[in-house]
Amino acid sequence: MSPRKRAALGAAALTALTLTGCAQVLEQADRFLLEQGGHMVGAVDFDEVDRDDPFSGSPAADYGVGFDTPEAAAEGDFTAEQVEWAQDRTQLFLETVYLDTDAVFDEDNSEFTGLLTGQSLEWYMDNLGHEDPELDSRHLPFNLTPGTAELIGDEIRVDGRMWAEQAQDPYGQDYLAVRTEYVVVYPIARPGAPVSTRLVVTHLGEVSFHDRGDGTLEAWPNWNRGVAPAHCLPDQFTFTPSFPDERPEGEQPRGRTQDAYDLEDTREWQGCASVEGT
Repeated sequence: MSPRKRAALGAAALTALTLTGCAQVLEQADRFLLEQGGHMVGAVDFDEVDRDDPFSGSPAADYGVGFDTPEAAAEGDFTAEQVEWAQDRTQLFLETVYLDTDAVFDEDNSEFTGLLTGQSLEWYMDNLGHEDPELDSRHLPFNLTPGTAELIGDEIRVDGRMWAEQAQDPYGQDYLAVRTEYVVVYPIARPGAPVSTRLVVTHLGEVSFHDRGDGTLEAWPNWNRGVAPAHCLPDQFTFTPSFPDERPEGEQPRGRTQDAYDLEDTREWQGCASVEGT
């Protein structure tokens, strides 16, 4: 595939990568509260997460702790060995994006960048800070706004699946797609404060692998995500968690209340939505 075609593909892929932040519905807002400095204080306990058992009472209590790969088999023109390599590479991408706490909490995306090669790396670096936010490659990593949250405990829970299949790009060229659908859950607290929640990330997308012509593959990540509870702030590539003592900032939630753990709900998200407690 020509560099121009690959660059065009990358740009087209990113048009779908709109940031989706979801402000949590405050179930206790009818209690006696006082607003102070943008946070609500009063009769409500805002420490929602059991610090000793942070996934208790949530669907994540039954989740695993990593991105497992399925058994590899040949797919179309791609050998079982190529599929196995692609699935392992996809696993590394997901681990560096979602399980590397330096990336998630401190905005250090060097491990992710290190997995890109050739034209995909060139495209990623050239489009960092693109004037059109929808084409900015900064959408690919997952970063919380530094200083806004800290992980409770040392576990991040994961549920979902990946699978490989041969696909065809808009130019009629075959490639190997490793499809990915996951829910990733972080128990987080506001640093130094007795305020906590579970942040739920729903991830949908793929890593596209194109044959360079010599049997080796080049990876092009392409995905979108929903994040809740988070403030829906415009033109911001980091996500700012919305803790239970805060009112929504930025764009206000609209539409029906959705389940933050439901991948099918994520497919329907447009902009900012309301979510149930996480």
